[in-house]
Amino acid sequence: MTAFGIPVALAGVILFHTALWMALRANAEASVPIWRNAVTVPPRSTALRAVGAGLLVLGAVTLASSGWWWPLLVVVAGPGLALGAIAVHNRGVEQATRGSEA
Repeated sequence: MTAFGIPVALAGVILFHTALWMALRANAEASVPIWRNAVTVPPRSTALRAVGAGLLVLGAVTLASSGWWWPLLVVVAGPGLALGAIAVHNRGVEQATRGSEA
């Protein structure tokens, strides 16, 4: 099951982060909320995010039979890094906004 779970989880991470990248680019000058959609949502990003999240879950469930650490790794690599990317983006937007006010 590991030979199936790893590529599925990796594909999910790639799709999920591609959708995030599209949303961050579309909102280059606006903060992106963590629990809601951004102000500007690119047309295909919602579908990519949904398919990516589904593949992440499928990969994590498939890898759970190989050990408890695999699902943890998938969760950290997927949504965990996405939360970090959003925080870095929002911090950059906040600093740019402060710099333009001075």
